[in-house]
Amino acid sequence: MKKTLTFCLLFVSVLSFATERIVTGVIKDATTLLPIESVSVSVENSNLGTISNSEGKFRLVSSGDFNTIKFSHLNYQIYTHVLKSGEIEFEVFLEPRTFQLSEIVVRSKPVKELLSDAVKSSKEKLEKSIVLNAYYREFVKVNEEYTSFSDGLLDYNIKRKSGASDLYVNQCRAVKLTDAPTDEKEKKRESFYLYDVRDAVAEAYNFKNINRILKSKSYDFEIETKADDKGNSIEIVTILPKEDVEIHLYTGTVVFDTKTKLILEMDIRKSPKHKIYALDVDIVFLRFKIYEEDRKASYRIDGDKYLLVYNQNKLNAYINFKGDFDDTFEFMSDMVVSDYKEGEFDFDRSKRHKERSLFSAGNHFTEEFWKTKNSILLNEEEEKILSKLN
Repeated sequence: MKKTLTFCLLFVSVLSFATERIVTGVIKDATTLLPIESVSVSVENSNLGTISNSEGKFRLVSSGDFNTIKFSHLNYQIYTHVLKSGEIEFEVFLEPRTFQLSEIVVRSKPVKELLSDAVKSSKEKLEKSIVLNAYYREFVKVNEEYTSFSDGLLDYNIKRKSGASDLYVNQCRAVKLTDAPTDEKEKKRESFYLYDVRDAVAEAYNFKNINRILKSKSYDFEIETKADDKGNSIEIVTILPKEDVEIHLYTGTVVFDTKTKLILEMDIRKSPKHKIYALDVDIVFLRFKIYEEDRKASYRIDGDKYLLVYNQNKLNAYINFKGDFDDTFEFMSDMVVSDYKEGEFDFDRSKRHKERSLFSAGNHFTEEFWKTKNSILLNEEEEKILSKLN
């Protein structure tokens, strides 16, 4: 039976204000005391969650009361923090996991098969009929200057096996440089996005980059197994582009759970040694050349569920379009899943987001959600960037 979602923003706003609990903190390495980035922070026995930023800072928000928070990261022991009465801010010190490192062996074909099996298992296991509540943000630079920033609270309604989904923007903001020109060429340049916010989930669900690498003969692979003192183990596959191949290639790592064969983390980027062979496309009205391309994603196993946690994309490209602009663009996007609802839901499809960028949705918010909801906190450098934008 399908469920119907009825939205009443005023009612939700009042209810949240009455019962909302917010806690903030900083996560550090217990040995080095350095901040830890991309730690999964979640409310125990709940779907709510967020991640820490590059300074180890996080904010966790719940519309109901809670007292136990779980912190997890591949390289650290899982830590559970029980909140004291009235506690709203604290530091967390995570202990590094102790791994027994196995011997590294180059096994080109067998490792490809192992990685292919992990991709297949992960695609099959990822929840399909589900609504992901996410925080999404995007920065854009043109010719080394930041030109725009946008973020928002989004719903991805996933119905298809590929992860393809309808996107609904609940709240959003968009800011740009105060003195940015507003002529037609500038508007065309602003509308040019190589990443599509609507595909943020599908990209992480279908593992396209990994499959493209697996189909190529231009790579070797290394694999190592790491087991901790509790008997849990992970497989780390390193992607090695062949040095004698003169085309643009990727490098990176994919980590998957040994027992379930489910991918926990992937970090794929352009191979530095193959940058001189950057993809250069020249067609009638368009020429573009991709210099940098980074993709990161993390997933978690929650009981019998397997869920996307975080997806990040970075792209640096030169673009010449119909003579309207001739510039170097840098696109950066982050998406973190803050909650989810299982099942099939009826949305008003006429209200789904239809543009490639979130920036095009403009400013549409009932509260300063970047301060009151689960999001990726801006670090000090990003705060300075945003202060220059208006």
